Amino acid sequence: MDYTFWTFVLLSVAALWYVFSMFVGRSRLHMRLARFRSQGRFSILDDALSGNDGSGFARDYRAGLSSRNFDIAINIEDGDSRPGLDSEEVRRIMEAQGVSFDKARLIRQQQLMQRNGIDPSTGMPLDPKAVTFGK
Repeated sequence: MDYTFWTFVLLSVAALWYVFSMFVGRSRLHMRLARFRSQGRFSILDDALSGNDGSGFARDYRAGLSSRNFDIAINIEDGDSRPGLDSEEVRRIMEAQGVSFDKARLIRQQQLMQRNGIDPSTGMPLDPKAVTFGK
Protein backbone atom coordinates (compact mmCIF):
# COMPACT_ATOMS: atom_id res chain seq x y z
CA MET A 1 0.00 0.00 0.00
CA ASP A 2 2.75 2.43 0.97
CA TYR A 3 4.69 1.57 -2.19
CA THR A 4 1.64 2.26 -4.36
CA PHE A 5 1.01 5.64 -2.71
CA TRP A 6 4.58 6.89 -3.22
CA THR A 7 4.62 5.61 -6.78
CA PHE A 8 1.44 7.57 -7.46
CA VAL A 9 2.92 10.69 -5.84
CA LEU A 10 6.13 10.37 -7.85
CA LEU A 11 4.28 9.86 -11.13
CA SER A 12 1.98 12.81 -10.37
CA VAL A 13 4.93 15.10 -9.68
CA ALA A 14 6.67 13.89 -12.83
CA ALA A 15 3.53 14.52 -14.90
CA LEU A 16 3.12 18.03 -13.46
CA TRP A 17 6.78 18.78 -14.11
CA TYR A 18 6.40 17.58 -17.70
CA VAL A 19 3.32 19.75 -18.33
CA PHE A 20 5.00 22.79 -16.75
CA SER A 21 8.18 22.31 -18.77
CA MET A 22 6.15 22.04 -21.98
CA PHE A 23 4.61 25.48 -21.42
CA VAL A 24 7.87 27.09 -20.33
CA GLY A 25 9.83 25.33 -23.05
CA ARG A 26 7.46 26.49 -25.75
CA SER A 27 8.10 30.15 -25.00
CA ARG A 28 11.84 29.57 -24.72
CA LEU A 29 11.82 27.73 -28.03
CA HIS A 30 9.98 30.63 -29.64
CA MET A 31 12.56 33.09 -28.25
CA ARG A 32 15.43 30.95 -29.52
CA LEU A 33 13.88 30.72 -32.98
CA ALA A 34 13.34 34.48 -33.06
CA ARG A 35 16.98 35.06 -32.05
CA PHE A 36 18.07 32.53 -34.68
CA ARG A 37 16.05 34.39 -37.30
CA SER A 38 17.39 37.77 -36.22
CA GLN A 39 20.96 36.58 -36.69
CA GLY A 40 20.23 36.16 -40.41
CA ARG A 41 20.47 32.38 -40.58
CA PHE A 42 17.36 31.84 -42.70
CA SER A 43 17.60 32.40 -46.43
CA ILE A 44 14.45 34.55 -46.62
CA LEU A 45 15.88 36.94 -44.08
CA ASP A 46 19.26 36.89 -45.82
CA ASP A 47 17.63 37.82 -49.14
CA ALA A 48 15.69 40.65 -47.52
CA LEU A 49 18.75 42.04 -45.78
CA SER A 50 20.99 41.84 -48.82
CA GLY A 51 19.33 44.95 -50.23
CA ASN A 52 17.13 43.16 -52.75
CA ASP A 53 14.03 43.84 -50.66
CA GLY A 54 12.99 47.46 -50.38
CA SER A 55 10.45 46.95 -47.61
CA GLY A 56 10.46 49.38 -44.72
CA PHE A 57 11.20 46.69 -42.16
CA ALA A 58 14.28 45.51 -44.06
CA ARG A 59 15.60 49.09 -44.24
CA ASP A 60 14.93 49.56 -40.51
CA TYR A 61 16.64 46.26 -39.69
CA ARG A 62 19.71 47.19 -41.74
CA ALA A 63 19.77 50.57 -39.91
CA GLY A 64 19.94 48.76 -36.56
CA LEU A 65 16.39 49.54 -35.44
CA SER A 66 15.74 46.16 -33.87
CA SER A 67 16.44 44.64 -30.50
CA ARG A 68 15.86 41.52 -28.47
CA ASN A 69 12.69 43.12 -27.05
CA PHE A 70 11.44 44.38 -30.43
CA ASP A 71 12.63 42.01 -33.13
CA ILE A 72 11.42 42.92 -36.62
CA ALA A 73 13.17 40.00 -38.33
CA ILE A 74 9.92 38.02 -38.16
CA ASN A 75 8.13 40.78 -40.08
CA ILE A 76 10.79 40.62 -42.79
CA GLU A 77 10.65 36.86 -42.96
CA ASP A 78 6.85 36.91 -43.29
CA GLY A 79 7.10 39.35 -46.19
CA ASP A 80 5.30 42.14 -44.35
CA SER A 81 4.51 44.88 -46.88
CA ARG A 82 3.79 47.66 -44.36
CA PRO A 83 6.01 50.74 -44.53
CA GLY A 84 7.97 49.78 -41.42
CA LEU A 85 8.65 51.73 -38.24
CA ASP A 86 8.48 55.46 -37.56
CA SER A 87 12.21 55.24 -37.90
CA GLU A 88 13.14 58.87 -38.45
CA GLU A 89 11.73 60.04 -35.14
CA VAL A 90 13.21 57.09 -33.23
CA ARG A 91 16.59 57.53 -34.91
CA ARG A 92 16.55 61.28 -34.10
CA ILE A 93 15.87 60.53 -30.42
CA MET A 94 18.64 57.92 -30.36
CA GLU A 95 21.17 60.37 -31.79
CA ALA A 96 20.08 63.42 -29.79
CA GLN A 97 19.88 61.71 -26.41
CA GLY A 98 22.39 58.91 -26.91
CA VAL A 99 19.97 56.16 -25.88
CA SER A 100 19.33 52.63 -27.08
CA PHE A 101 16.64 51.67 -29.57
CA ASP A 102 14.29 50.40 -26.86
CA LYS A 103 14.70 53.55 -24.75
CA ALA A 104 14.15 55.76 -27.82
CA ARG A 105 10.92 53.91 -28.60
CA LEU A 106 9.77 54.45 -25.00
CA ILE A 107 10.62 58.18 -25.14
CA ARG A 108 8.80 58.53 -28.47
CA GLN A 109 5.71 56.79 -27.10
CA GLN A 110 5.71 58.97 -23.98
CA GLN A 111 6.00 62.12 -26.11
CA LEU A 112 3.15 60.94 -28.31
CA MET A 113 0.98 60.30 -25.26
CA GLN A 114 1.83 63.74 -23.85
CA ARG A 115 0.88 65.41 -27.16
CA ASN A 116 -2.47 63.62 -27.09
CA GLY A 117 -3.29 64.70 -23.53
CA ILE A 118 -2.45 61.44 -21.78
CA ASP A 119 -0.23 61.17 -18.72
CA PRO A 120 2.72 59.00 -19.85
CA SER A 121 3.32 57.51 -16.41
CA THR A 122 -0.26 56.46 -15.65
CA GLY A 123 -1.99 56.31 -19.04
CA MET A 124 -4.84 58.42 -17.68
CA PRO A 125 -6.25 61.41 -19.60
CA LEU A 126 -5.01 64.84 -18.50
CA ASP A 127 -8.29 66.53 -19.43
CA PRO A 128 -9.95 67.77 -16.21
CA LYS A 129 -13.37 66.98 -17.72
CA ALA A 130 -12.48 63.32 -18.25
CA VAL A 131 -14.52 60.86 -16.21
CA THR A 132 -12.92 57.60 -15.15
CA PHE A 133 -14.33 54.77 -13.11
CA GLY A 134 -12.26 52.96 -10.54
CA LYS A 135 -9.32 54.06 -8.46
